[in-house]
Amino acid sequence: MKESNPRAKVGTPCSSCRTLRRGCGEKCVLAPYFPPNDTEKFITVHRIFGASNIIRILQDIDREHRDDAVSSMVYEARTRVRDPVYGCAGVIYQLQQHVCDLKAQLATAQAQILNFHCQQENLLAVLSVNNSSFGKGGEPVDYNYDCDEPLGLVPDGQSQVTNGEKNVTVPSK
Repeated sequence: MKESNPRAKVGTPCSSCRTLRRGCGEKCVLAPYFPPNDTEKFITVHRIFGASNIIRILQDIDREHRDDAVSSMVYEARTRVRDPVYGCAGVIYQLQQHVCDLKAQLATAQAQILNFHCQQENLLAVLSVNNSSFGKGGEPVDYNYDCDEPLGLVPDGQSQVTNGEKNVTVPSK
């Protein structure tokens, strides 16, 4: 039967104790999170945060939240290595920009759908008028279209989208 403890062998220090060249005891705070076979993980986190800060952070957090804290520190450290200036803030900014771009695409698609819907209503109104161009008594029927929304005719080549109570104007690309 294989044991789940990564330090099952006596004398096998965790990757943090091996990197720091110190003895790894039973009360090692870092051992459960930095197993002996994953030294790159600890080296990256140690390079950014330092061993004393990692230990302090883990000791200040409840045991059930330590796994999440270590995962967060590993992600932050790897991101900081890739982008030393912005780190995670750069990733967050890029994701926010992507969300803004997707919102603009969604607004443009909604404007096109609204435009097609109004064109369809107008076309149906014209067809119904042409099919019954004369009412009772041979008098022409009044052309009255039921579309309340504009047909996408907004100045400066922009599309207008009705979004609940707000009117959002999105530049066309």
